[in-house]
Amino acid sequence: MVKMNIYVQIQQLKRQRFKKMQIANKLNIDVKTVRKYYDMSEKEYADYLLQCSERYRSMTKYNYFLIAKLQEHPDVTSSQLYDWLREAYKDDFKISYSSVRLHIKRLREREGILKPSAIRQLQAVKDLPFGYQAQVDMGQAWLENIYGKRIKIYIFCISLSNSRYKYVYFSLSPFSCETFIQAHDYAFRFFGGRTEEIVYDQDRVMTINENYGSPLFVDKFLAYKNYCGFRTYLCRGYDPQSKGKIEAVVKYVKNNFLKHRKFTTIDNLNNDVIDWLDRTGNGLIHNTTRLVPKIVFKEEQKHLLAVPDISQQYSKPATYLVRKDNVISYHSNRYALPKGTYAPGKYVVVNEKDENLLITDLNGVILVKHRICRERGKLISISHSDREPNTKLTVLYDEVFKLLGSSIDAEEYLKKTAKIFPRYLRDQLGLLKKSCKGYTLPEIEKALNYCISKDICNAAEFRDTLLFLQKEEPKITGTDGTLPLQYATVKIPAREISCYAGIYGGDK
Repeated sequence: MVKMNIYVQIQQLKRQRFKKMQIANKLNIDVKTVRKYYDMSEKEYADYLLQCSERYRSMTKYNYFLIAKLQEHPDVTSSQLYDWLREAYKDDFKISYSSVRLHIKRLREREGILKPSAIRQLQAVKDLPFGYQAQVDMGQAWLENIYGKRIKIYIFCISLSNSRYKYVYFSLSPFSCETFIQAHDYAFRFFGGRTEEIVYDQDRVMTINENYGSPLFVDKFLAYKNYCGFRTYLCRGYDPQSKGKIEAVVKYVKNNFLKHRKFTTIDNLNNDVIDWLDRTGNGLIHNTTRLVPKIVFKEEQKHLLAVPDISQQYSKPATYLVRKDNVISYHSNRYALPKGTYAPGKYVVVNEKDENLLITDLNGVILVKHRICRERGKLISISHSDREPNTKLTVLYDEVFKLLGSSIDAEEYLKKTAKIFPRYLRDQLGLLKKSCKGYTLPEIEKALNYCISKDICNAAEFRDTLLFLQKEEPKITGTDGTLPLQYATVKIPAREISCYAGIYGGDK
């Protein structure tokens, strides 16, 4: 609940056609509070005040319980006290948490039982030598254009730690590693040199991991850092005080330069901020040093180190991280890489040439070539026409085709197998090759014809067909005997009749 004067101010600004976010900024209150009271009529607000007072009175019967708990545990939270009330009074307690929290806040103020807060002890440090250190930070802000549309602006700030001389650069899109490097180049040209060390947050545009004090940098930024020669100092996570000088600069830019400024174009904004830096940001007395940064900078500039211009000399191919599904994201599309390319933290080099996208590894070995897609959100897979054929599978296919007789029936049978088992074609071909071992070509062709006649297209059933036909033991045609086929060529020696006559008692 807000006081009546806040409610009145919200309604007055509403009548002046201020938007909710503007009202929140003017009154320095949360925008959620503005939304709550923005459309509330005076009668509704009066009813709400009455309702709040009734809830407040309903909480007074629990004061003894709450004061005792607060005195015993000054650091207890409102949510814990709310739970204790529900535990102690069970179903009789029907008051909402927001009412309890507000009542506990008033009770603490009335009884003087303030919640103890941990205060971090900071210590001022001496100013660093000229040309030794600069600090970098980024931020965001919203501006309105002449049509009332809100535009999001991304801010890059860098400040020299000794002279407090500043440079600011704006962008309409979030900073990538490339634009982050470009902003550095603009800043170094603005300063006329670089410092020995630069302090940063652990931002994802430049770092991958803190790595326990040995940070892993994005490849492009690491190459740029080594090219320019400056050292880096990364702040610990959630510790903005370690680079408080630049934190104050970002707030200064937002509140002094950007606030209530109309957006026209990003180029105009970047030109205007240079003029603002000259007359205000660097041209007025600094509150801490009590010196004018522009004047002190004349001395610090003598100690800055020379740095080459990346727009003229620094050039490094664009690298992209390989994802787990063997694709890279490039200009809002996903381009496929050969299976097996992925490895944790692996990058590939991407170059555009004649409407084609050439993807190589870091050693220059070509991995794949794609046609550039000008649409967005598409998956550009590896097409068979652009891909090297799978040599091993092709060889296996040819071997099985020859084993089956290299006939039209064999070709049709294998095509049908590939159509039915596209994911298991290698397994099917392997089993067919293994099954044909130990059989003659006529036996294989007979099994093939049998499978085709019965519409059998399965390597396992083809193997069973070969075994079945082998055990059938066909009869010898053209004779009266019933010998199996394997005995048809056996020759029985003919003996003279006299050999048998002796057995039966000699000649008759």
